[in-house]
Amino acid sequence: MRPAPDGPPLEEAVAAGRSGEAQRKAMDRTRVDMMRAYAETSGCRRAFVLGYFGEPFEPPCGACDNCAERPASAADGPAADTPFATGDRVRHQAWGEGTVGRLDGATVTVAFDTVGYRTLALEVVAADPGLLVPA
Repeated sequence: MRPAPDGPPLEEAVAAGRSGEAQRKAMDRTRVDMMRAYAETSGCRRAFVLGYFGEPFEPPCGACDNCAERPASAADGPAADTPFATGDRVRHQAWGEGTVGRLDGATVTVAFDTVGYRTLALEVVAADPGLLVPA
């Protein structure tokens, strides 16, 4: 098989394809992790799903199984001093740019464009001001 006359050399094209496939697999693994987190959450499921898609929602919804079973608590929503909001674009030192998908009392989950979903402790983010910044 001959490469396209205006395309990259065959070796470069194969390497790029392998890299892209590895990136896709890593992203798929993080999606599975997010669905596991949804199944295991004790917080508002509506807030979780909307956060997954980058949409803000202030729990409780009053309609999901978790909200129906217990009253809302302070841990259901974002920490008051969180510098980010659901849907904000941010940049991580190592993982690049992403969108804040979920905030709870102690963590922030970001859907990074190239590495998938990562959940960071807000305490760690606060301790290193350059770790996660607005994009």
